Amino acid sequence: MRLRVRIVMVLALATPGVLVSQVQRPTAARDTTLRDSVKWSATDSVMERLLQKPGYTLTRYEGGIVTFNATAKAFEIAAAAANRAVVEREGQRVVTDSGGSIIYNDRTRSVAVTGRSFQIVPGAGQPPIAGVGTATYNLQERSGRLTNATIATPDEKGQRWFIQSDIAKTVLGDSARNIGQRFYGLGGTLTSCEDSIPDYYFRLREVKRTEKTLVARPAVLYIRDIPVMWLPFVFQDIRPGRRSGILPPRFGASDIVRNNPGYRRHVENLGYYWAISDYVDFTGWVNWRSSAGADSVDPGWYELNGEWKYSWLTRFVNGRLATSYMSERDGDTRYAISWGHNQKLGRNRNFNSNVNYTSSTQLQRRNTFNPYAAVATIASSFALTDKIGPASISFGGSQKQFPGRDQIERTLPTFSISTGSLSVGDWLVWTPNFRFDENASLRIDQPGTFSTRFVGDANGQLVRVDTVRRDRHARTISFDSPLRIFGLDFSNGVTIRDQLNQFPEEKVVYPNADSSRKELRVFQSTFRTDVDWNPSFSLPPFFQNRFKLAPSVSLQNVDPGPFWVRTELSGGEFVHQEKRLTYGVSATPTLYGIWPGFGPFSRFRHSINPGFSYSYARKKEVSREYLAALGKHREGYLGALAQSAVSMSLSQNIEAKVRIPGDSAANAQGGQKLTVLSTQFTSLGYDFERARATGRRLAGLTSENFGTSLKSDLLPGFDFSMNYSLFQGSLLSDTAEFKPFLTSISSRIQLTQRENPFTVLARLFGGAVPDRSPSPQAGQDRSAEESAMARQFASQPVAGQAARGSSQFVVPPAKGWEASFTFSSSRSRPPRGDRIIDYDPKIKCEPFRLVNPFAYDSCLASPSLADTFPVTTEGGPAVRMPRQTSLGSDLRFELTQKWAATWNTSYDFEQHQFASQIVSLQRDLHDWRAIFAFTRSPNGNFAFNFFIALKPQPDLKFDYSRATVRGR
Repeated sequence: MRLRVRIVMVLALATPGVLVSQVQRPTAARDTTLRDSVKWSATDSVMERLLQKPGYTLTRYEGGIVTFNATAKAFEIAAAAANRAVVEREGQRVVTDSGGSIIYNDRTRSVAVTGRSFQIVPGAGQPPIAGVGTATYNLQERSGRLTNATIATPDEKGQRWFIQSDIAKTVLGDSARNIGQRFYGLGGTLTSCEDSIPDYYFRLREVKRTEKTLVARPAVLYIRDIPVMWLPFVFQDIRPGRRSGILPPRFGASDIVRNNPGYRRHVENLGYYWAISDYVDFTGWVNWRSSAGADSVDPGWYELNGEWKYSWLTRFVNGRLATSYMSERDGDTRYAISWGHNQKLGRNRNFNSNVNYTSSTQLQRRNTFNPYAAVATIASSFALTDKIGPASISFGGSQKQFPGRDQIERTLPTFSISTGSLSVGDWLVWTPNFRFDENASLRIDQPGTFSTRFVGDANGQLVRVDTVRRDRHARTISFDSPLRIFGLDFSNGVTIRDQLNQFPEEKVVYPNADSSRKELRVFQSTFRTDVDWNPSFSLPPFFQNRFKLAPSVSLQNVDPGPFWVRTELSGGEFVHQEKRLTYGVSATPTLYGIWPGFGPFSRFRHSINPGFSYSYARKKEVSREYLAALGKHREGYLGALAQSAVSMSLSQNIEAKVRIPGDSAANAQGGQKLTVLSTQFTSLGYDFERARATGRRLAGLTSENFGTSLKSDLLPGFDFSMNYSLFQGSLLSDTAEFKPFLTSISSRIQLTQRENPFTVLARLFGGAVPDRSPSPQAGQDRSAEESAMARQFASQPVAGQAARGSSQFVVPPAKGWEASFTFSSSRSRPPRGDRIIDYDPKIKCEPFRLVNPFAYDSCLASPSLADTFPVTTEGGPAVRMPRQTSLGSDLRFELTQKWAATWNTSYDFEQHQFASQIVSLQRDLHDWRAIFAFTRSPNGNFAFNFFIALKPQPDLKFDYSRATVRGR
């Protein structure tokens, strides 16, 4: 009775059904167009009951014509003209297309398949195997033999690889006996190209695929039908996730066979990756540069690297710890460490660190071929944040090292407490905050009076000359306690600053602030402590709709300096000055006018935002002791005069409303706004009492600097600024001379194929351009991308895999062209007096030029004007810094549909040379990417790279690399 039920079930399933098929391209042997899932014909009530019968193994089949041999217990299922033939048993499925047939033998559990294309699914979750011709498959043994088979398999990175074999055998395996799925092939190809005619492939003699690996031997790489490379074997770990293994080394063909005697071999990434657990892994590798033909410029070196990564998501912990050790053949060494850690310690408590340190910034700078790494600062920081009730607490620190320089800028610790608004009621709101910072500048290399120390013996004979180490320590404590009482703001804060300069300084001092007692003294170290308190009270504003008037009352210092101060000139004793009430009022009205438009503009809006403020304070005296403590003298001093001062600022915008195409109405609604011109000016102050006391009108100006900036949407990405120094000398002295001096100019413009002045004007006047928006949005997006990229390279770690520099990091644009230009020029006003230090890097660094070019190059990296540190008192020598003028450009454009080029460079007008160069050409080869790149770093190193890499497996590449150190 059991046999009869089974035969009835099989006969019921043999009813022909309709199956939607997809026509396969004849040339695409690996194009698995047969669907993985089969849509069976609708079943009746009898069929449903048979399918739900327990204790039976189901074999389902369906086709156009079914022939049953009762004696041999065999079925031949032939596909109809537009249908498929399908056999399925225990999750295994065999499908053939129209014109083919499947012969199923129930005794042997075997299937014989013929047809133009067929598909075998070995089991649930297993990739299907497609073939053309004939195949035999045993459903019981879970193995089969087929011709012209194609199987798609992913690698560890998720990339799909297609294996095509002339004769193949597949074995599903047995989990009970720990036998995994296997695929064997004799002859065939391997490729990742999904086209019917692949652009490239590996011709294989034998291939084997398991659940873990893909192995083939030997392999000949064909690009189109041209053989280009022979490999003895191909091995690929196809398991997903992290796996231990050997790292792919990076070297060029010339590193194996030198093309000229002067070439220096350079090999990187010789190492091993160890996946310790699901939470921890470790990587170790070696970089090496040959010492053949070594000299003092390029002695050759080796570098040992290690990196430990950890990630424990359930404990909210992840990070990396990396270290490297470099040793040059001449004996110089460098070690570097990087530690990045992120941890959530509680609901509101977090700890983050990004620590980078190198023992030699000179070696760090001169042995890199990455232009960005040669000039990027080595930055470290850590922070612990928490929130307790309404208070937010932060504790942290930071440090900066500079390439090629010994100076270190350190901020440790920094501590702050801030709260939100604490209100007793609507009439009283308190917002207190506290902050403590301690800064240190170690091994200062800015110019100064004393840079060397002569050491002699008992007889006065010179023994040695030591370099004077100069350090500066500073700390700041601030407590701000603003109050809002009945809607009125009361600002009340205390600030304490302390500074210690641990190096000798030569200064001009005036005892008792008497200019006739001028003396020249040398201090072994200098210090200064400031304590300041400046309360202010803001009255309620009035006329807010028109003038926005806001009166205020404040208690200010007579001199711009702090209230209490102690220095080396006061003998370490605190001296103080007086305070005086200052009354003020400010107004910030907005004036605008609407003007009729013309051409593409429906109308114009001109808005002017002037700012006015007036302050008055009575005359007060400043003691001689206070002036002497700051290194000032009484003669010509103007700080104690009464104040009757005004301050003015101005900004204006001219906006245009773009006319809607096809709408001639003057007052048409809608349309986009366009900023025709936007200008901003820095504020200017004028004191009538000061002008009256000096008898000179221009002496009443109280602003030392004046600047302006311009912007316009008609020039996409355009930004221009200019700054002047107005006076020669201190404004607190009547000897200050009004003499405007240009100190800086900066300009930037960004243009693209879609956003440039010509396309903007074409849009405005109805030209045929792709985008009708006159607003240069693309340029703004590019600026944000470049800023993000600059921050990324500036924060690169000094050790670990992320520190590896690549000269092909500039990505060409996908379409069109892009260009950005940046011009900057800065200079300091020539100081007056007979104590002036001219800081000329060429003169200072001349002793190194012929001895050690690297030391000469590092010495030329002079500090910028922004690197100058604050002095404790007046009277020191003036430093005249060299002028700096440079032009930077970034060009990206398409040469053809497949070729793209980039050129990034900067030119130093003072040195009359290019500081850095990055030139690259990129060719898209469908499955391959070819890049030609040339780089010149600011340290003088050159590098030329050419390589072709496979997109799904970049480690498979052909490259030529030539690295040259300082013109060698």
